[in-house]
Amino acid sequence: MRQPTVLRREDRRAVDAPVLTLTIDLEDHRPVPTWPARYPDQMRRWLDHCDERGIRATVFVVGAVAHRSPELVVEIARRGHEIGLHNFDHWALFSCRPESFGPRVAAERVWLEELTGTAVVGFRAPAGTLVPSTVWATEALLEAGFTYSASALPAQTYGVGFPGCPSTPFRWPSGLAELPCPVVAAGGVGLPFLGGTFLRVLPLPVVRRLAADLPTGSVPWVYGHPYDVDVLEPVYRVEEVGRWGTVLLWLNRGRMFAKVDAVLGPVAGAPLAERLAGLGDELPVFDPVAAPSAGSAVTGHVARVLRRDHLRRRLAAPGALVDAADEAATGNVDDLAPAS
Repeated sequence: MRQPTVLRREDRRAVDAPVLTLTIDLEDHRPVPTWPARYPDQMRRWLDHCDERGIRATVFVVGAVAHRSPELVVEIARRGHEIGLHNFDHWALFSCRPESFGPRVAAERVWLEELTGTAVVGFRAPAGTLVPSTVWATEALLEAGFTYSASALPAQTYGVGFPGCPSTPFRWPSGLAELPCPVVAAGGVGLPFLGGTFLRVLPLPVVRRLAADLPTGSVPWVYGHPYDVDVLEPVYRVEEVGRWGTVLLWLNRGRMFAKVDAVLGPVAGAPLAERLAGLGDELPVFDPVAAPSAGSAVTGHVARVLRRDHLRRRLAAPGALVDAADEAATGNVDDLAPAS
């Protein structure tokens, strides 16, 4: 009688594990522009790590950071990674004026393409702020030449989210494709467990189990930032997340590379644009207006803190890319688009 095959623990893990793409948000983490910039060195540590393991990532670059460090963006592309846009500056979408957002992201996309000689078709909203009140951005992004977004959080999270949004790839009514952030609901709150602070803090067996339980048809991605591996960065209070959130932002940074390797497994997924191309054109359309379960999820406290922080950065940053209309809108944080 033939004996049943018994998989070893590591073999079972390989069977259950989904294919994950590494994504990195290239942004400037320092609280004031007079501090030395740390992101170039930390980003190159990510690049070296990817080279050693044969990983091709998608790197979403903040436009203002790209203008300050164009040689770094060129290097990222030259080393085989996809370039996407992480907004023209690291502002939440609800801090942007709809009438100027489209032209500005279009200009940044064209500039990045000319700079790197590669196609730039992906967009990621800062802080997960593609929410029901900012769906207008999906039309602007398609008109600006983008083909996909990797922004939506299909659950109520720590302060933002899009409850009712699908957790597998779909298209917005505009035609823009969305590759949603992998989340898990715990106690009524969604956790984007595959990146950043959550990946560094959560136990690895928990992360692996959650990843294995992602719905069929997902195109899941891991996300990180330059600061996630910056073990020497001086600690300062980050107002958006408060005292204990600040503690978590610095916790386990020395383990980030090992955690990423563990969840990616032996073979990482291709950059997001390539994975989207492999899905074909028949993605389901999600219309938040017609979906009664889709509700806005931007908590008032987080919205106020994000707006105040964006206003401070806009006014403090030398040579910030702010046009007259946007500057006028920041004269009073209450004038910014309301969070519903």
